[in-house]
Amino acid sequence: MTDANTERDMDNFASELKKLRGDFANLSDVLQNLVRRVSQDAAAEASKAGERVYNSAMGATDDLAKAIKEEPLAYTFGALGIGFILGWLLCGRR
Repeated sequence: MTDANTERDMDNFASELKKLRGDFANLSDVLQNLVRRVSQDAAAEASKAGERVYNSAMGATDDLAKAIKEEPLAYTFGALGIGFILGWLLCGRR
């Protein structure tokens, strides 16, 4: 009788193991779908953030261009001074 019980237990174990494999396969599918959805949402948010940064940079560029047109000499001499200082710092005193 022990052999029959052992065989039945082994059959039950194999059956439960098959169910467990199926459950893991389903869990894997659910997890893949979740990761795909989350990554798509993250990509959409990153795209929106990039667009906001781009629009902000374009606005700042337009503002700077307008300021340069209003006071070209001030910006020209400012750029000349910055260039001189950078050149002096990078080339060193010889």
